[in-house]
Amino acid sequence: MSDWRILYGDIHNHNAHGYGVGSIERSLDIARTHLDFFAFTGHSSWHDMPAMEGQRERHWIDGFKRLKDTWPRVQNVIADGNRDGDFCAFLGFEWHSSRWGDQCVVFPGDHRPLFYTADPTELRGFCRAERALMIPHHLAYPSGSRGVNWECFCEECTPVVEIYSEHGNGEDDRGPLGYFTHSMGGRQTSNTAAAGLKAGLRFGFVGSSDDHAGFPGAYGEGLMAALVRDFTREGIFEAIRARRTYALTGDRIELDFQVEGAPMGATIDCGREAEVGFTVHGRDELDVVEVIQDGRIVHRAHADDGVDADQAFGAPLQVRLEWGWGPWGALALDRVCDWSMRVGVEGGRLLRFFPCLQSMPYDEVRRHRFARDGERGLAIRSYTARQNAYRENPNQSVVLELEGGADTLLHLALDEPVVQQSTTSLGALHEGSRNLFTGGFPREGYQWHRLLPRAASSLRGSCRIAVPEGRSHVYLRARQKNGHIAWASPVFLNYR
Repeated sequence: MSDWRILYGDIHNHNAHGYGVGSIERSLDIARTHLDFFAFTGHSSWHDMPAMEGQRERHWIDGFKRLKDTWPRVQNVIADGNRDGDFCAFLGFEWHSSRWGDQCVVFPGDHRPLFYTADPTELRGFCRAERALMIPHHLAYPSGSRGVNWECFCEECTPVVEIYSEHGNGEDDRGPLGYFTHSMGGRQTSNTAAAGLKAGLRFGFVGSSDDHAGFPGAYGEGLMAALVRDFTREGIFEAIRARRTYALTGDRIELDFQVEGAPMGATIDCGREAEVGFTVHGRDELDVVEVIQDGRIVHRAHADDGVDADQAFGAPLQVRLEWGWGPWGALALDRVCDWSMRVGVEGGRLLRFFPCLQSMPYDEVRRHRFARDGERGLAIRSYTARQNAYRENPNQSVVLELEGGADTLLHLALDEPVVQQSTTSLGALHEGSRNLFTGGFPREGYQWHRLLPRAASSLRGSCRIAVPEGRSHVYLRARQKNGHIAWASPVFLNYR
């Protein structure tokens, strides 16, 4: 990997200071639990909102008023939430427009004002004066229904666009994870990120959740990574402005993507050929890594999916622990299940862990907590339920990166919802998963997934591409077998 440090964050999410749920204090606490940075972007206005049957527009109007009334409190919580080198919080708001598309304004500093206008040019002028970002999201909705309007795009305040969120995938109109969870229609070809790039616009990629349950970084709803020099707000803003960012659906895939040695987001001059290099470290088996140039896949690479035991235990490996399942609504047993457990590692070392936390069920008091015991183990407190689960998946999970051999043991001790203990060897998990239950049907279950060797989850490669006359853009897309995706921001060739 390059010398950049990868930070993970969510710069578009909501709570009750708008028309979502949950306090701003809760959002900050949750973000600190599992993210490096976040921006709260409260719902502020919708100047061209259509009239709705039964005055349903009150849902939005009342939310806008709540943000305005509580803006001083929001400002104070965000200003007090920063710890350079540990966690960064940003202030922001979201501007809706049926015609011009929604925009998230993110400030570099604290105690900044809301701004109301019906004109995107005026909004851009405000952002320019504030040195703020102006990021369009859910791009691919139809024109006139809050989809992006490329006519008002200006890279000065918009170095990146949000290509993935809880709405779905706006990279193109045929990719997976289509738009269907809202009432604004399916993906319109001309409003995709692919269409904007084809038109010659220059922008990087981010993902963010747009979560309305006060849960920044909700797993599966969208995440972003920034390649930073300094773990500060200034360092994160510098990375975003330089387009050294990539979009994620949820799993924290680590990407390094370069063209002629220049990092993602760069603009370079080059001749008729260019060297593309990449390194990918996934959190699941890699399905495919693709290099995409001017809308066409020009290179595909695959990781090794036939890893023997000698290879599996010769490098750091990963194991996913997942918990949840349980009764569903048809059984009239929609309950919240509390979990308390501890993982102990015997004969090996815990190197890193990666939380994968779903947003539901909404609870103002409950929290997910991870407490590391050095290299020996991890204590976990969590909760699961099917209530309003995103895309109907109620489960929580964590990916453990370990160093060990076939005889390394994973001890798992549950205190809640029941008292249970089990021991599983990495050698056994190399052969297959281990599935456990907290009681008879339909009680909750938990699972050690099959061991993930480094060779099956990581890939380093390169290729040479032909560069046409005029402009060209190149980006990387990595997809895991569990469906999670990462998109590296494009490198722009001969755009100066």
